[in-house]
Amino acid sequence: LAPLSPIPGSDTNVVDANNRVALDLYGRIADDPKTGDSNIFFSPFSISSALAITYEGARGTTAEEIRSVFHFPENQSVMRSGFAEVIAGMDNKTNAYTLRTANALWAEETYPFLAEYISAADRYYGAKTNNLDFVYAPEDSRVTINRWVEDQTEDRIKNLLQPDSINPATRLVITNAIYFKGTWVKQFNEEKTTDADFRTGTGSIVRVPMMQRTDEDARYGYAETDTLQILSMPYESGDGKDLSMLVLLPKDGGLASVEHSLNTSMLSSLQDSLRTRRVMVYFPKFVMETKYSLPAVLSAMGMPTAFTWSADFSGMDGMRNLYIDDV
Repeated sequence: LAPLSPIPGSDTNVVDANNRVALDLYGRIADDPKTGDSNIFFSPFSISSALAITYEGARGTTAEEIRSVFHFPENQSVMRSGFAEVIAGMDNKTNAYTLRTANALWAEETYPFLAEYISAADRYYGAKTNNLDFVYAPEDSRVTINRWVEDQTEDRIKNLLQPDSINPATRLVITNAIYFKGTWVKQFNEEKTTDADFRTGTGSIVRVPMMQRTDEDARYGYAETDTLQILSMPYESGDGKDLSMLVLLPKDGGLASVEHSLNTSMLSSLQDSLRTRRVMVYFPKFVMETKYSLPAVLSAMGMPTAFTWSADFSGMDGMRNLYIDDV
């Protein structure tokens, strides 16, 4: 988990909002008995940007609840310009790493969405509208959307929408995809990777392939507190923008106390305290694949109206016919 850094020229309110909702969501998922004992992995920016496009069409209580949960700026111009700047900054063309994000709207071809809503989604969030036949070809529509997600993520995310998730009552699907591929500045020698003990969040010990850098050139941003070790592992970045994985390791092996103390100011303070020094790094190779359905979580966080027939998304269609079915 690492905070999104402000893009030069971007509105910092949008960056701060993303970081705040990242930690809010993380805490909720960590505290959920169904997910808390498993690996947690999600993209806060994917969720924020998709819900920002949704928020553009919300009105009244529905809009206020979404804005409050996602900490969106109250000033619409500030929010729009902030997202536009961050999206532009993330779509990097450097050869050192690949980082890109994409939004899209998938609309029932016969449904009368407002032109100003379609235009705002495209102009400020890069979300172009694709018309599909949800009424008579819901399965074909689902396959089309899944194929787009696969293409945007280099085939990493497959079958995002499960069978029957699109039906004749569906009117709009909003998608975000984000893809990152980077190379460590300090790469690990594959020949030095060996099986070693790893303590999981539940305290159990498992054997995993452990990468290691213990040579004299293993110099990283490092800091520690009474309870934590903090390591910054940078990626090659040809344009000078620093990209890194920020690793927080509890000294006592327990995650719960750290998870409950995380906040944006704490993360910022930890990053500011990093100093370059030689570090003995042992880091596990890992693959994570996770999936969450968020209506209950987001409702509990303070936006229940959007998931009910009381929802007001009249900014999308000029009527009160729409509500969010799933996230």
